[in-house]
Amino acid sequence: MKNSARITMVQLQDLPEKAPSIERMPAFFEQAAQNGSDLIVFPEYTLGQGITEDHENIVRFRELAQKHNMYAIAGCVEKHDNRGATTALLVDRFGNIIGRYLKAHPAAGPGPHWWPPIKDWDGEARGILGSEFKVFHLDFGPIGILQCYDGYFPEAWASTSYAGAEIILWINGRDGMVEDFHCLSAASAFGCAVGGNISNGKNTGFAGPFQNFVSGEGDKEESRLFPRIKEAGDACVHAEIDLAGLRHHRKHLRTMHQRRPELYGRLTKDVKMWQNYPEIPWDYPECEQLTNRSQL
Repeated sequence: MKNSARITMVQLQDLPEKAPSIERMPAFFEQAAQNGSDLIVFPEYTLGQGITEDHENIVRFRELAQKHNMYAIAGCVEKHDNRGATTALLVDRFGNIIGRYLKAHPAAGPGPHWWPPIKDWDGEARGILGSEFKVFHLDFGPIGILQCYDGYFPEAWASTSYAGAEIILWINGRDGMVEDFHCLSAASAFGCAVGGNISNGKNTGFAGPFQNFVSGEGDKEESRLFPRIKEAGDACVHAEIDLAGLRHHRKHLRTMHQRRPELYGRLTKDVKMWQNYPEIPWDYPECEQLTNRSQL
């Protein structure tokens, strides 16, 4: 393992008026190569939907990783018979697919709650969901991957870091922003470096425990990702992760040494908090049949 790693996070829009994402990827690989990056990370869904491993976009993506001798991550929806799996593909420096992370928490449902997964909002919930949080061992160190809605669950960050991931890459295919608080809280509570990106939003960037162990261009701002992309649009941001310092911090991580796991059993139970509010009507008649269900 190395004492540091350079990572490039790409913010790549997925809009009808834009050229296909695969055609815009080479320029970002070039920028990452000029930076000396070990890993380049693209958003969720970037490679396409309803595709298989031999699709031309995946083939081209692998070629780009091999050409520039760097690890690469990008999202897609892989086709499995008549179902899909929201997948993050991990490619090594030689262009080989060495890992897949399947999204564990399906984004399903209309606003303002973005739940329940009613008709026309239930695509991911009816797809194939991930069944574990994974760690991938690269030549510079172990990483983990989360996809979009996964990042709204503290348990997902914790499980990935506790499994050994020193760096967690959070890829998003949506509008809005990469929320600083999710990344900063996870980095500080679970002792990991975080890189988050987004397609049609802003604030792609990095977080370290208490804003440590991550360096890049620009000025640090209190309680914000650093470095980061402040505006929406195609762009990338580079950072260097001080893995030696991060590992020293992880060994002494107080929120590991002073955990009270004997108190946390409720987190693994099927909590039914909604039963506390019988006087409040459901927004949709389907709600009662969809409580506490991720997979449909």
